[in-house]
Amino acid sequence: MTFKITSLVENTKSQDCYLSEPGLSLLIEWQGKSFLMDTGASEAFLDNADTMEKDLSKVDYVILSHGHSDHSGGLRTLCRSTRRKFSLVLSPHFFDKKFIRDQEYLRYIGNDFAEEFLQIENVATIFPMIDTFSLLDGVYIISDIERITDVEKEPTDFIVLRGGEYAEDQFADEQVLVFDLPQGLVIVTGCGHSGIINICETVKKRLQKPIYAIVGGLHLKSSGNERIEQTAAYIREQGIAKLALGHCTGERSMACLEAAGTEIHSLAAGTVLEFD
Repeated sequence: MTFKITSLVENTKSQDCYLSEPGLSLLIEWQGKSFLMDTGASEAFLDNADTMEKDLSKVDYVILSHGHSDHSGGLRTLCRSTRRKFSLVLSPHFFDKKFIRDQEYLRYIGNDFAEEFLQIENVATIFPMIDTFSLLDGVYIISDIERITDVEKEPTDFIVLRGGEYAEDQFADEQVLVFDLPQGLVIVTGCGHSGIINICETVKKRLQKPIYAIVGGLHLKSSGNERIEQTAAYIREQGIAKLALGHCTGERSMACLEAAGTEIHSLAAGTVLEFD
């Protein structure tokens, strides 16, 4: 069964007929089911879906990778433009308040809807309460990513407000989508804030299978050369066959990963990839 990825929106675009924005939304089709990973920052992903003649009213599951607005900003419009037949999958920590340091103040960068919106709109919502959640046969939601490598312990300007206190965001809300293909596991990330090495090692440990492909953002755009080079070395050593990357991955990282010899594809808006 072909595993198909359609990039509905991303920071770049494959053709002028598509919209782009700093955000990510991927449509994944496999075994007769469709999965929407993130909804970008606005309704742009819906406009691109119309251009590509993709009917999002037929989506089975919508998964929001974490609570930043560039991954969840289009959900309101999606709910109001479809009959909401999909099930929405959110981390129990999704509604933590998210900020980023911007010089001398904190700027809010979290999602633009509250839990009450989902209740008012009657959106069927799943909150996985275990860290390895079987969404369907061969489809998993992995959360609570274990911090394994020191190279991914970089200080960040991301801040979370939880329980009335501000702290550095450790991304307790981050979840990745994993598909168990005959060739191996396909990991789909939104940003990979927890570190892609940490994510891969956690997924391998939990599911006891090798990784075939990584799809999504790796949040290496602002990382130092050491982290980028060690990430490329890890992917090469693990024998990960395919990469489909974009959003926060960064041009330096893409070039380094390509030089490492792994098959790599861009996720520019409008791109369609198939893994046989």
